[in-house]
Amino acid sequence: MADLVGGAMRSLGMPSAKLTDSLRRAWGMAADETWHDKTSLRRIEGGVLDIGVTSESLRAELTNFHRDRLLAVLRTALPDVPLIGLRFVTDPADGEGV
Repeated sequence: MADLVGGAMRSLGMPSAKLTDSLRRAWGMAADETWHDKTSLRRIEGGVLDIGVTSESLRAELTNFHRDRLLAVLRTALPDVPLIGLRFVTDPADGEGV
């Protein structure tokens, strides 16, 4: 049963608990400390990690100025996770994601 539930959750973009912990640790290494309470890891699907952000201005900053560096750090920290991109999504309620 656990395998079925886990597979269903992954198909919906919900990572396993082990992957979630790894993603959180890697994001903690990659992200500036001032972003930690303004971002949350949302889901990973098709190799794209969705990251919720609290404001449009932060979304624009991360997308335009930090995405490539953040992706490089995450790929280095998570060599077994096939990350191909980051997508920043504005959601004022963020701070409590994956």
